[in-house]
Amino acid sequence: GFFMTSNDHEKLLAREKPAYDGAEPSGNSVAILNLLRLQEFTTDDEYRKRAEKALKAFSVTLQSSPMALSEMLLAVDFHLDKPKEIIIVSPRGKRSESEVLISQFRKEFLPNRIISFIEEGAELESHAQVIPLVKAKHAIKDKPTAYVCERGICELPTSDPGTFARQISKIEDLKGLE
Repeated sequence: GFFMTSNDHEKLLAREKPAYDGAEPSGNSVAILNLLRLQEFTTDDEYRKRAEKALKAFSVTLQSSPMALSEMLLAVDFHLDKPKEIIIVSPRGKRSESEVLISQFRKEFLPNRIISFIEEGAELESHAQVIPLVKAKHAIKDKPTAYVCERGICELPTSDPGTFARQISKIEDLKGLE
């Protein structure tokens, strides 16, 4: 888990490691979900390992009093699911034309997802250095194009809002978690 103070802070009787999600989520809950999202974006497995270690630190509370860490349960759900990886590429200088795909995305409840909305050219190239999934993506036929993937395996790219809506609304039940 993560402490409220750094290890080079003045000596304290105890270092607090927040383990309660109230009106505001604890820093630990937010940090764990962010680590899992970073792993999805970058494919750097160190982020996942760090998130799993933090989840393990709170496993007793998660099992005995799950509502105390309601926000952390979202991180657990993200971790157990196959998050949607959504890339929307707009042609250079035509970012506003992507609004039809973005508005379709906003209509769907997708808690377990990452999304990257980028424009062809320098922006796409710089993102591709950090986000491997973005590599080789481009706007097809000079139209905004959506790529919907899970674990790096993508559906056919589309510029059609209806097809995009169907792709992002497909879900797979979690199996074996009774």
